[in-house]
Amino acid sequence: MSIVSLLAVSQPSGVWANLIEWVHSWVGGGYGWTILVLILLVKLVLSPLDYLIKHSSKKTNLVQQKTAPQVAKLRKKFGDNQQMIQEQTQALYKREGHNMFGSCIVMLVNMAVTMVIFFTMFSGLRTLSAYQAIGQYDNLRTAYTTSMYTTYGSKDNYETIAARVAQGETLDEAEQAKWDAALQEAQAAVQAEWESVADSWLWVENIWVNDGKKSPMPTLDALKEMASTSKNEEYISYVNTIADVTSLSYVEYNTIAAMVSNKTGVWNGYYILAILAIALSFLSQFVNDKANKQKNKNAQQIVDAANPQGKSSWIMKIMLPAMMALFVFTTNAAFGIYVVTNSVMSTLISLATTAIVNKVFAKKQAEVDAYLEKEANKIQKRANKGAQ
Repeated sequence: MSIVSLLAVSQPSGVWANLIEWVHSWVGGGYGWTILVLILLVKLVLSPLDYLIKHSSKKTNLVQQKTAPQVAKLRKKFGDNQQMIQEQTQALYKREGHNMFGSCIVMLVNMAVTMVIFFTMFSGLRTLSAYQAIGQYDNLRTAYTTSMYTTYGSKDNYETIAARVAQGETLDEAEQAKWDAALQEAQAAVQAEWESVADSWLWVENIWVNDGKKSPMPTLDALKEMASTSKNEEYISYVNTIADVTSLSYVEYNTIAAMVSNKTGVWNGYYILAILAIALSFLSQFVNDKANKQKNKNAQQIVDAANPQGKSSWIMKIMLPAMMALFVFTTNAAFGIYVVTNSVMSTLISLATTAIVNKVFAKKQAEVDAYLEKEANKIQKRANKGAQ
């Protein structure tokens, strides 16, 4: 469960924060499932745009396939004169009644929407992770201090002995025994409270921390970084107060963090989200490439010759998975859940919309395939004659 009483700082605002809280209000449980359900809803809402992209892409692809033999001849004729090749190619597309500008607009709109969602979600979840981590500590500190106040009879008595310990003062045997016993009771209280506030999801102990070899409860330095990257002045100010090495809060935070670590260990996850993000990114590209491939190998060679991509295509295919891995490796597991869920939904919606679009253009695709096979056969015959 992740129901925490956030008294220390105010709740973040913004579109994603509000949507996450709205979904969480009826999904319940941990925020990992909330984020997953929210992304499912977002992808379903945007699925008409995905269909529009596939429809536009298919039209462009068919025109490129149909004009591939002529474009290949243009490349052979004009060699390195890319400007002339581009002009003549555009003229071919125009004669086919295809508006490349319109297709580009659709692609740009899709890219803009995708980038806005990605980066605003990234920023929103960074802020939410700082807020949740502070809230988790606030609850753990309440459990810790309540236990210590009970042992020592009052807040003042506890703070007096705690200040002596923090300053490195040696306690007498009776005082040390009482302090050690108090810490044992407080640790039991803190670890029990962690069961209530830790926002676990499947294999991840706490989604507000990276899915990897990280303490599920952030170290003080990690909490400072979370507050800093959230760019929320209230969160930064709160953490800076705790981080004052001369304060009792500094000692309490490190003590409580150690108590949690004694229970959870140093692994918050196993980098599974990052691995899934990489694998799904490659899978998505494979699905798209396969959808655009010609069944006839000779026909595909004509298309490839007309639209050479070379190294730039491979660089892009590697850069996207690398970028996804970098984001997931270096941020909280909550964002990793978003990336993985988004990738799964994108691939599934892509398969569905591709199937629908292929049915819509089935007749046109058959005509283009027949034409390319005919051209491929002509090329093969010429090659055979030349070899004789």
